[in-house]
Amino acid sequence: MAIDYRITAKELVKELGGNENIQNVTHCATRLRFILKDESGIDNDKVKKIPGVITTVQSGGQYQVVIGNHVADAYQFVTELVTVDPAASDELEKPKANIVSRIVDVISAIFAPFLYTLAACGILQGILGVLVALNLIDTASGTYQILNFVSWTAFTFLPVMIAITASKKFKIDTFVAVVIACALVCPDYIAMVNAGEPVYFLGMRIQLLSYTSSVIPIILSIWIASYLKHFFDKYLPIVIRNLFSPMFTIAIMVPLTLLVFGPVGNTIGGAIGGIYNTLYGLSPIIAGLIVGGLWEVLVIFGVHWGITPVTVGNYASLGYDTFTGLQGAAVFSQAGAAFGVFLKTKDKDMKGVSASAALTGLFGITEPAIYGVNLRYKTPMICGCIAGAVGGAVAGAFHAVSWGYNMPGIATLPNYFKAGHMTQFIGYVIAIVISFVLGTVLTMIVGFKEDISEEKTITASCEPPKNIDHPAAVASPVSGEVISVADVKDEVFASKAMGDGAAIIPSSGKVVAPFDGTASVVFPTGHAIGLTDREGNDFLIHIGINTVELNGEGFHVHVKQGDLVKQGQLLVEFDQDVIKNAGYDSTVMFILTDSEKPVKVNTGMTAAGTEPVIQLI
Repeated sequence: MAIDYRITAKELVKELGGNENIQNVTHCATRLRFILKDESGIDNDKVKKIPGVITTVQSGGQYQVVIGNHVADAYQFVTELVTVDPAASDELEKPKANIVSRIVDVISAIFAPFLYTLAACGILQGILGVLVALNLIDTASGTYQILNFVSWTAFTFLPVMIAITASKKFKIDTFVAVVIACALVCPDYIAMVNAGEPVYFLGMRIQLLSYTSSVIPIILSIWIASYLKHFFDKYLPIVIRNLFSPMFTIAIMVPLTLLVFGPVGNTIGGAIGGIYNTLYGLSPIIAGLIVGGLWEVLVIFGVHWGITPVTVGNYASLGYDTFTGLQGAAVFSQAGAAFGVFLKTKDKDMKGVSASAALTGLFGITEPAIYGVNLRYKTPMICGCIAGAVGGAVAGAFHAVSWGYNMPGIATLPNYFKAGHMTQFIGYVIAIVISFVLGTVLTMIVGFKEDISEEKTITASCEPPKNIDHPAAVASPVSGEVISVADVKDEVFASKAMGDGAAIIPSSGKVVAPFDGTASVVFPTGHAIGLTDREGNDFLIHIGINTVELNGEGFHVHVKQGDLVKQGQLLVEFDQDVIKNAGYDSTVMFILTDSEKPVKVNTGMTAAGTEPVIQLI
């Protein structure tokens, strides 16, 4: 059964202190990024156990919750539960982070919403390049020309896309921001740039620069414009404010951008890109070694967004990007390390997790591999970084580059191919293959310590099974007093219409697997779970009576449908106080749902977690 991200969102909001503690929330490709008033009371372990959550990261004044591919779903449901207070955000967010962290936060907030759209256009460019190289499309045809300009549209009007997201970050009217950005890519202004004739504004000469595909100039412009518009909103009479505030802001900011902030932004962007490109020029191999080895470490701390303006700027100024050509080695190496765990682990659950994480990593999303597998065992993460460094050095040696914006993965390989540059493409393929294979092999050679996580162990309150020698003896899934199911206060269970079995008045809120088998049914509300043993017998564990009406409140599920479970593995945690305070009975029903099979129930005993309570006759 798929994860219900509505429940994930509900549990997240609850564990993060509720609406009153959440002052802002955004998301990137794989993470929910919360800004909290107070992080001190957050229990990270509880947050990490919420279904759908891979792990958490506290960085740059943000409490980041890694979700993976379904982050947009989780974000949608979270925003339905919280009300962001912009004033509180302005007041409380600033002291939490240093200047570097705040810059990274701004960049991530601006680029994250349209990252996939930008990458989609980049992939289209790559596919067109392959079709041209294979003579499968004529560059003079209307089909090619239309698809070609479509593939470049997102980059041509990148300032407009940035203006939209920057307006939300800097809290300025979006349409005012868009008009300012459109002015920078307006055909009339482009004509002035192409003409090359001197242009003056109030006697001051404008430096005619092209702002298509630019990044820093528009960010600076919208940032300053936000202060300017707030000034006019504050001091203009309300009668004329709605008309004259945007007019003054636009009329002042566009010339000011052309005169000052545009050239300054271009200089800053060129300097940032120039630093990296200079280092790359000194030694592509060393650059590859560093990028391939350390890129995923930056991902762990969530500061990898800082490189985005550099890569986008390279495509605009050079027509290609070297950084992405090195970055691919880091991505494939972590996928390889996760695959190494899959091949070596003896844990059936981890085999499923690592296989899925490795496959997802091959398509460019490495968070599941990093947080769900490699960091958990530590040595696979180190092996992946070593493999990435080697692969990055190989990519650097071949001068591998990307010809269109993308996130490295199998699906984006066409972006590294261009006619006349086959050596670079072959070098890139060799580099990512080496990274993946070396990550796999190193992980298998070095190995890792298999651990049994807390949720898979029998806790102190759940002692090991006793005297279960006969295969037909079935253990109790919960500690407590065993009574006949006929005595429960529910006609359906008491009549044994669901099947015969035991009822346990629980002494703890932990439900564990009573045998090795499969979680055949997992209810999203957490109040019930179906198990199938190795002989094909189907059992139902139902926590409480009518507790489905709690809609998941007080329940936390640790498995998903289809999972293989081991005897003693934690399945569900439930809060007895929540159930009782809501007026419900917390008795746990343990039913063999095949009504044709007779059972003997050991009533009157006190089960200690996995004591045998049912005997199949």
